[in-house]
Amino acid sequence: MNKDKGVIAIAGASSGTGREMARYLASLGYRVSFSARREKLLKEIEREITKSGGEAFAIRADMALYDEAKGFIEKTVERFGRIDVLVNNVGAGIRFADFENYTKEEIERGVSVNLMTVLYACKVVIPYMKKQKSGHIINVSSILGKLSRSGFAIYSASKQAVEGFSRALLNEVRKHGIKVSILAPAAIQTEWAEKAGVELPSDTRFLKPMDLAKAVQVLIETPPHVDIWNLDMISSEQVIDPF
Repeated sequence: MNKDKGVIAIAGASSGTGREMARYLASLGYRVSFSARREKLLKEIEREITKSGGEAFAIRADMALYDEAKGFIEKTVERFGRIDVLVNNVGAGIRFADFENYTKEEIERGVSVNLMTVLYACKVVIPYMKKQKSGHIINVSSILGKLSRSGFAIYSASKQAVEGFSRALLNEVRKHGIKVSILAPAAIQTEWAEKAGVELPSDTRFLKPMDLAKAVQVLIETPPHVDIWNLDMISSEQVIDPF
């Protein structure tokens, strides 16, 4: 991909890893659009990137709502003429609890934010990428998309669904020149843990948002004939047993 012309759409970018992806990839010369629900934070990122000489387009959208996910993709294409890469980074830490203690609303919201956002964005972007005969979809999963942890039943189920969907999707769209990759990090130093009610050990260095931003760069800058369909990431100081 030509870095001067590539367009990257990042869903879920108002803070944490998504924000770092937008800032870092724009600094490399990519044109970036990004969405989230918190418009004020999005506009701050847009101004920062533009001030630094990059091209950025902030779009307020709740990707858990199909029409708003559709609007994000359509507005990006209207602005830049194409989408070369879609990064589905929307996700939320669900309250750490035994499954039986979740409310109906928590279950529905957990599945909506961590799974349906991916399905909606992919459904909308694929026709554009098929028309281009190229594209790369990166679905951000989690190590918990491969493992199961007590207290994370809904989150684990959603992320495992993202992984299964992504593998099936790859088989469907690769003949159209479209790549699909799964990016699956372990714990990251973001607001995710706090929102989920999980306290990360202070004496352990976990992944940082920039680590994921650079991982996206690795995925999209591989040669056209190379597929990285799954990239697992974990800090060398974090222990997951069994792994």
